[in-house]
Formats: sequence, C-alpha cells, structure tokens
Amino acid sequence: MQTSGRLALILLFFGGGGALAALFGSAEAWGGVDLGATGASVFMLSLAAAIVLLAMRGDQVFPQHMSVAERRAWVGTVFVAILLAAFVRELYLLSVDAGVPEGMGDLFARRFLERYVVVAIAWGVISHLIGRAEKGVEADERDLRLRHRADRAGDWALTLIVINGIVVLASVPREFLSWWLAPIVLANVLIGLLIAKSLVEHVVLTLSYRYFASRA
Repeated sequence: MQTSGRLALILLFFGGGGALAALFGSAEAWGGVDLGATGASVFMLSLAAAIVLLAMRGDQVFPQHMSVAERRAWVGTVFVAILLAAFVRELYLLSVDAGVPEGMGDLFARRFLERYVVVAIAWGVISHLIGRAEKGVEADERDLRLRHRADRAGDWALTLIVINGIVVLASVPREFLSWWLAPIVLANVLIGLLIAKSLVEHVVLTLSYRYFASRA
C-alpha cells in the first residue's frame, strides 16, 4: 500500500473515532476533556485533511484496480453511516426531551441540521476530487449493473421498513405513538428512512464490488 493510502486509513481511523466520540461521548468532562467537543474537532480536522490529501494525491489513495464508481461507493458508505448514526442519536435525544418540537426552529436550535449540511458538503467535495483524477468514462457496464442491483436492494429495504411501520402503527397503543406521530417528528422519521435506504444501497454496492473482484 502506498503512503497516501496509509495516510487515508489513518485519517479514516481518527475521523471515525472522532465521529463516535462526538455522537456518544459523555456529556460530562472525562479527565478534564469534553469528549463530545474534542471528537467533533477531530472529525472536522480529519475531513479537512482528507480533502487536502485527495486534492494533492487523489490517484494514490485508492488501489489502482478500483473504478471511480467503486471508490465513490466506499466513501459514500462511510458518510451515509455517519449521517444515519447522527440522525438516530439526535432523534433519540429529541425524544427524551419534554414536549414535542413545534417547528424547524427547534431543530436548528440544536444545530444538528447544520452539521448534516457540513458533512454533506464534505462528501460532495471528496466525491468530486475522486473523479477529477480519472480520465474518460467514469462508469462502465459493470458499474451500472451493480448500481441497479444496489437500487433494487434499497427499494426492498424501504418496502420492508414501511410494512413493519404499518404493523407497529396497527398494534401499538396510540398513547405510545403520540410523540412520534407529531408532524415535525414524523417528517424527520421519514427523512431517516430515506437515509437508511441509502445506506443499504451503498453497503450492497460495496459488497457487490468486493464479490465481483473475488470472482475475477
């Protein structure tokens, strides 16, 4: 593995650890260190360093046999997993607060929507840098076939989730669902379902590439 590839793995390690600390770190300082704030800083610094690394040595970070679509699939899997973990965490924290949020202003006050925007922008920049170093067609017939397979898996996952949701709505007493059925909360749950569908698609896509490579 080239030096740039090792640096990318190190950044992935620190970025992942920072994201976990930011999401699940204790609210109280541990050893005089605020794990949540420190983790968020480490995560953002790792993102910035990854962007610089890809801008300078984008063609050396990934193995040469990987297509642009496969590289983007792996990057997308990491980012969507982070987004889904952050979303579930923030929705859980919202559920334990007293009362139902009255509008988007309550969500902006928690600043997690701003964090989503930052992560989404970083994801877009990194995806662009991955394709910039390559010449010619970015997706061949194999890439398109695997993409269609991942899309079908995502559609099936969303269908199963919706069916399970209907079963829950029909079987759970209304008083236990009153908070979740509030319009602003329900809207966010639907957004979470779309993020979960995207994660299934990315996971299936990356696994399909690995299976294809092992069969080649």
